[in-house]
Amino acid sequence: MFYLSRLEHTFRVPPSLLSLPCEEVVKGELEKLFLDKVIAKLGLCVSVYDIRSIKGGFIFPSDGAPTYTVVFRLIMFRPFEGEIIAAKLKESNSTGLRYVPLVCMCSSFGLVSERGAKIAFCGFIVAWLLFILVK
Repeated sequence: MFYLSRLEHTFRVPPSLLSLPCEEVVKGELEKLFLDKVIAKLGLCVSVYDIRSIKGGFIFPSDGAPTYTVVFRLIMFRPFEGEIIAAKLKESNSTGLRYVPLVCMCSSFGLVSERGAKIAFCGFIVAWLLFILVK
C-alpha cells in the first residue's frame, strides 16, 4: 500500500529563491515536481519523506540559477491488485470527486486507519482509486 521510494533528481533553483535556506527551497521544489503525481512503476506520490543529500549548486554558463542533484525519499501509494478502499461518493464533476472515506476516521493529527496507523493525504488516495475504478 505505502512505500518509501529513493530517487535522485537534478534540477535548477530559480534565482528568486536563493535568499531562503537551501534545504527549504529544495524541498519546496521537490513538492512542486512530484506531489500528487503518479510516477510510472512507483505509484502516487503522497509526500516528500526526507532529503538524503544535496550536491551541486553549480551555475552553468549563460544561466543565472544554480543546479542541484538531490537524493531523497518519497512516500508512495501503490495499491496491490484487487485492493479495495471503501468510500461514499458525494459528488462528481469536471474538477474531480468528493467523497467520504469509510475506513478512516479523522483526528486532529491527520487521518487514522482502522488499525491505528497514521495515514497522510488519505483523501487524495481514495479519490485517485475511485477515479481509476470509475474510469
